Amino acid sequence: MLAIDIPIALLAGLALAESGKNMLKGDDPNQHYFMKSIVLLFAVFFITPVPFYFFLGWPAWEVNFLWRWQDHIHDSPIKAAVSFAIFLFTVGPTYIGFLIGKYWLRKGQDVLVRIGYILMAVLVGVIVYVTRDITFNIASTYDKFQAEEFYSFWSHPFFTGWLLVTIYFWGALFACYLCIRKKDKQYSEAV
Repeated sequence: MLAIDIPIALLAGLALAESGKNMLKGDDPNQHYFMKSIVLLFAVFFITPVPFYFFLGWPAWEVNFLWRWQDHIHDSPIKAAVSFAIFLFTVGPTYIGFLIGKYWLRKGQDVLVRIGYILMAVLVGVIVYVTRDITFNIASTYDKFQAEEFYSFWSHPFFTGWLLVTIYFWGALFACYLCIRKKDKQYSEAV
């Protein structure tokens, strides 16, 4: 859902910044470039596919049933371009989260990075709770939503797909975090 995609992307950017904190605190531009590249590649290959998946299968749910246009993007280059632009909302916030994390780390405020991504996780929980009626009642189109033609979040194929992309994203974030931490530790020992 678009409402949680942005805070999750911010969370990922903050967490990845923290994982490379020694590289980011240092003055080596190669390490800064490495971290920037990793964060942007992570956003493109591990965050962006998640909303794409949901937008292709359940477009109205992905945009929180806010609009009707996503049900009719065929034969409309402008609507197709707008739908693509929505997914830039994953790369941008990831990079912004990274930049905020980098700023705090370089100022010696490491704890703010953790507080930031914990707050993003809490915000996601609050959004899911507040929007629980539309989160757990699935309709693929706006018209089906208006007609209250829902099925349960827990039913197949939605839940199966959700579970797979959730494992894909969080698994990738965890693995990337650990890999960067390892490189970061090697960097700090070499300096």
